[in-house]
Amino acid sequence: INAEYMGHFLSVYFFSPYSSHMALAYLEGLLSAFPEHAADINELSDLYTRSLWNELTLKLQEAASYPRFEPGTTLLQLYEQFVHPIAKKLNPLSLAKIAVACGRVHQDAAKGRTFILTVGEDLKTESVEAFLYCKCEESAWLLKAGDLKATKHVLDECTELMVQHEAKDLEAIVHAAYHSNLALYLKATRQHNEFYQTALRFLAFSDLERLPVDQQQHWAYEIGIAALLGETVYNFGELLGNPVVHSLAQTNLKWLPELLTAYNKGDLKAYQQLSTTYGAQLSAVTELKGKEAFLQQKIKLMALLNHLFTRTADSMVVPFQEVATATDTPLDQVEHLLLKALALGIIKGFIDEVAQSISVTWVQARVLDRVEIAALAAKVAVWSDVVRNTMATLTAATTEFANRQ
Repeated sequence: INAEYMGHFLSVYFFSPYSSHMALAYLEGLLSAFPEHAADINELSDLYTRSLWNELTLKLQEAASYPRFEPGTTLLQLYEQFVHPIAKKLNPLSLAKIAVACGRVHQDAAKGRTFILTVGEDLKTESVEAFLYCKCEESAWLLKAGDLKATKHVLDECTELMVQHEAKDLEAIVHAAYHSNLALYLKATRQHNEFYQTALRFLAFSDLERLPVDQQQHWAYEIGIAALLGETVYNFGELLGNPVVHSLAQTNLKWLPELLTAYNKGDLKAYQQLSTTYGAQLSAVTELKGKEAFLQQKIKLMALLNHLFTRTADSMVVPFQEVATATDTPLDQVEHLLLKALALGIIKGFIDEVAQSISVTWVQARVLDRVEIAALAAKVAVWSDVVRNTMATLTAATTEFANRQ
């Protein structure tokens, strides 16, 4: 059978009156099963009959999210009996989105993976974006099956594709799918630092207004816990500035953003108060059990960073006693705390054991809130005045020297 004949055969089979009759008959059956969606199903039928493929694609994406369609095999039947026959008429990435939504009704991870693999292979030559979107979903099914090694392998393939095609301006939803699934893998393998950064990237590429509240709360909680446990995470400004954190405000998890705020400000008094007030909630968090010493040290390190931030550039030689007071640390333990900060790379400088002081030459960059921005602006204003006065002094001295000549 030559290619021309095969193309003609497929065209006749998939878009013949008979095929069209089957598609419309399927929609009629769907209408009988879900009369409450009559208007939407009739619209699908109308768009299909009029060959308005772009509009039909958008409507199918909407239909794939109907809660009543999710239980059972309705969405799979929708894909197999209605979407698949017209697949070539649809935008590849949109088709991948529909397939992912329909495939998630599978209860068996192996079947779910096989389904999305088949769709992905069909789209591989059509669109890198669509293929990558399906590969990300494949990693999700592997993770659900508990196969961490295979999950890592697929995510590595996705990373390679992302790097290869980064110049092609991939759609935000593809970036979001990649970062969300990578984040889930990092969480499963308890890589708190990497999870924190990757999950924030997922939020950056997501349309948060369309992200369900329960999902916002889930991500806010998981990222918040990772922020506390991350061994290299010493600024929570980016997380606290993200709208998802507000989703916890009126829940029994409201203690978390309050605690994160205390940490971010290095507010030891607030930390102690919150630890007392929400002791039961903190004790119930499995991930935090056995981490008390680490969390104590972390709040002290963040108190140190906050204290250094308040100092001007010409006052960065800090006595140990001042550090002890700012971090509520016994004087004989201050040097150990400073060595930890230097080892983590959150500050740079050198310790003078004889003078019992530290000369700080650099402090880790941080995401600032409005209050901190105002404080920084005030420091810049002071610096500007010093520069202006210095220039005036030099100008006067230069003029006097020139007159003497």
